[in-house]
Order: sequence, then structure tokens, then C-alpha cells
Amino acid sequence: MQTIGTLKGITMNNRKHVYFVRHGESLANVTQIRMGPDAPLTDRGRAQADALGKRLARLPIECVVASDFVRAQDTARIATKHTGHTDIDLSPLFIERRNPSFMMGQHLSDPDHLRVWEIIAAHYGTPGWRYSDEENFEDLVIRAKTALAYLESRPQQHIAVFSHGMFMKVVLAHVLLGPHLNGRIFWDQFIPAKNVENTGIMHLEFAQNFHKTAMYWKLISWNDRAHLANVS
Repeated sequence: MQTIGTLKGITMNNRKHVYFVRHGESLANVTQIRMGPDAPLTDRGRAQADALGKRLARLPIECVVASDFVRAQDTARIATKHTGHTDIDLSPLFIERRNPSFMMGQHLSDPDHLRVWEIIAAHYGTPGWRYSDEENFEDLVIRAKTALAYLESRPQQHIAVFSHGMFMKVVLAHVLLGPHLNGRIFWDQFIPAKNVENTGIMHLEFAQNFHKTAMYWKLISWNDRAHLANVS
């Protein structure tokens, strides 16, 4: 687990709980076509968001933050009908990884799409490398650090964050490995092995370390999907 250090406005007696939630099933998930920020939820995705909202209503959520992508916004809006929150803070800090722009509209099995991903995969351990205009590994880690710092700075102790699967993996990898994380480890270990289902919850806690000398992020649970038991 990574030690972050003390921050202005955070006292050692504070504990902050953040519930990261992946958006509900989207049309892009079903069709396997890259659609970017505007991919809408499917009917199943809306049902998942509704079930999620009933689950979150049992937690002491004080505020709601969401990626400004449509699928995350709509998941948050459906879920908050149960939690009673009328304000959703939209933030680009929590959007999905930005892929090469030429991939938009392509099917994931498109030969050109697969060829480029093979090239990206081969270079993911090379610091600073990028194929074209995508977010590379270093970009994602910087954004994850910035996103966590933003959450640390908020006064609320219980926050729901509606985000995306790949970005949640980056946050998880950073929390678990900190300075030991690199692009090769992330590509080989976290991308294939740390799956999160639509509306799966990652619960993180920001708390003091054992010696009470600093605050750090720790993982409480990953891909919690108990609320989906009755969603077909």
C-alpha cells in the first residue's frame, strides 16, 4: 500500500471512504465498438444503475462525483434517485483512458485496431512512449494521482465516484504499488487480471498508517457486485 503523507486540511483522526463505481452496461460494451464519451447506457445498464442506487442508499454517501462521459453521468443520475443527492459534480479527472482517436468507430476485432494494440502492448514498458494522440501510461498515473489528491482535499468523508473500468484499474495499481508500478507491470498484470463488472464497486479508504505518522490510501474491496444478484 502506498503512503501519501499528511495533507493540509486532513487530520490524522479522519478516515475518508471513497466508493468508485464503474458505469452501467453501455452500447459500446455490447457492440464492442469504440464510441468515446457519448456511448449511452443500454436498458440492462440502466437496470444495473437502479440496483446500484438501492445499494448506495444504505451507505452514508455525502456527495457524488462523476466522469463527464455520458455513460457515467447517466449511471450517477439513475443511482442518485435512490440516494437523494440532487447535485452531481462532473469532473474530467475520472473519465476513461483516452485511446488513439483513429480507433473511434472501430470494432475491437478490426485488424487495424488489433495491429495497433499489439504495437502499444510491445511498448507499454517504455517510459514516455505513445503511438499517436492517446493517453499513455505516465499520463494515466499522473491523472490517477491528481484524482486522489482531489478526493483527499474534499471535506466529505464518504464519497461516491462514478468512473470507468480501465481508469479504476490505474487507480488500484497506483494505490497498491505506488513507486514500484511501471507500464509493463500494469499491462501484464492489471489489465488482464483485475476485471471490474459494470457498476462494480471499488471501496478505498484514506486513513492514517499504523504508526500514525502519515495518511495513505488502502483497498477495502474490489469489484463488489452483490447488488447485481437479481439483474439479468
